[in-house]
Amino acid sequence: MTSLFLSMSFLFIGNALIVSSTGVILKENTQSSLDVGIVSSCFFIGALVGTISAHRIISRIGHIRSFGLFGAVFGISTMLHILNENLLFWALLRFFIGICYYGLLMIIESWLNDKAKNAVRSRVLSFYEIVFYLSFGVGLLIIALDLNKQNLFILSASLILLSSLPLNLIKIKEPKLPSLSTISIPKVFNLAPLAIITSFVAGMLMNGFFSMASLFILLQDFNSKEVSYFMFCTMVGGFLAQTIIGIVSDTLGRKFAIICCCIIGFITMLCFIFLNPSLYFQYILAFFLGIGILCLYALALARANDMLEEKNEAVEVGRGILFCYSLGSFIAPLILAVLMHYFGAKGFTWFYLLTLGFLILFALNKPNILNKKFKKRAMVMLDD
Repeated sequence: MTSLFLSMSFLFIGNALIVSSTGVILKENTQSSLDVGIVSSCFFIGALVGTISAHRIISRIGHIRSFGLFGAVFGISTMLHILNENLLFWALLRFFIGICYYGLLMIIESWLNDKAKNAVRSRVLSFYEIVFYLSFGVGLLIIALDLNKQNLFILSASLILLSSLPLNLIKIKEPKLPSLSTISIPKVFNLAPLAIITSFVAGMLMNGFFSMASLFILLQDFNSKEVSYFMFCTMVGGFLAQTIIGIVSDTLGRKFAIICCCIIGFITMLCFIFLNPSLYFQYILAFFLGIGILCLYALALARANDMLEEKNEAVEVGRGILFCYSLGSFIAPLILAVLMHYFGAKGFTWFYLLTLGFLILFALNKPNILNKKFKKRAMVMLDD
């Protein structure tokens, strides 16, 4: 699966450049926080459309051709930002980018789940997370180079277009064409309410961060270099947390892991609000914020799969979780835009504090489901 992981690396670096630099560029063009939030939210409108419709394209033309199609439209849409700085034009391009990126994510995740045997599935998915965080972190560090807008968009588009080459140059067997299926959110919610709410909140927190954290730093009179360092520290926190949180959730339950992450994020935001931290202290807090918010989507997906009674429900549940994640991702930039327009950087911190507090309270009222393997081992120990 080397070619697939190479493709991911190019894709995630290119996506980090285009997603994280938009707020910086718009703010440099003297656009308001509300304008930044609206343009950013168009990406997630496209994500919602991609979550619903991309499955149809994949089921008709296959994974490799779909990857090439979405990658081409993604790269072209990125490069077209150079032509005009009209906000409506950028919003339309962000819409197409959202469709393509989430279509590509659907291809990658379904490909990994299809090819990975049960004996190595956890290691494959962990490596997928490692590739994502490392690649996204590299993209954030490139922003610190202060490239001009044209070079930034050209580099991002080039990396995205390059992501299709490994799949076409290196021999790889693609999965069978998936069958068409519908998404029933009420059905998935009845099956796994904590998973649905956690995925929705994860979308709000994670993509609210990727869309508006740059503005949060800029509103404090720092520059793009500080933006990239702040976001990179958050990615490092999320990356390191991924290596630990899987063990915690497998042994003590997904609910316990979700609450632990939320408490870490909640305490971090309290520090932002009441300690008036310096820039370097904010880098440290960003690290802990990454621990608190960047594992939530994976925990939601794991919780949902724990609740499955029939394996054939996995695809519908997975798409339902991704849809709710996309919906939260769409709403967050709009809410943050309004809060930051009226309250400045404080609006960002209060949003995270209240959202994390809500998820803690919701999770406390749900049962804890232990991993089946751990429960079996515990029963053996009790018998002994």
